[in-house]
Amino acid sequence: MKHLTNHPVTWLTVIALIFATLFGHYWIWGSLFLWWSYTSFVAGEAFIGDIVNVQENPPLFWTVTVMWFSLGTYYVVQDLAWRLFGVYFDISQLVGVNPYGF
Repeated sequence: MKHLTNHPVTWLTVIALIFATLFGHYWIWGSLFLWWSYTSFVAGEAFIGDIVNVQENPPLFWTVTVMWFSLGTYYVVQDLAWRLFGVYFDISQLVGVNPYGF
């Protein structure tokens, strides 16, 4: 896979993520996670501290890819549901665990 570290789109993405964070538009982060899961699936490799290849370590590859897809979906749905409908989904209510103890 060709790396685009100095590509203008890479820098525009970084700038967009900075502004998305400053202004609280987390659906943009979710879209990035969805993009990462898609590119990982297509390329057969993911990067999480190191390159994880689907042939060399399938369980870790699929864990990372599914995790990115899940986080992306959650961020997009959560942020847009709150912005459009005023609905906030608490993930701890869905899984029945509250890590904060209240």
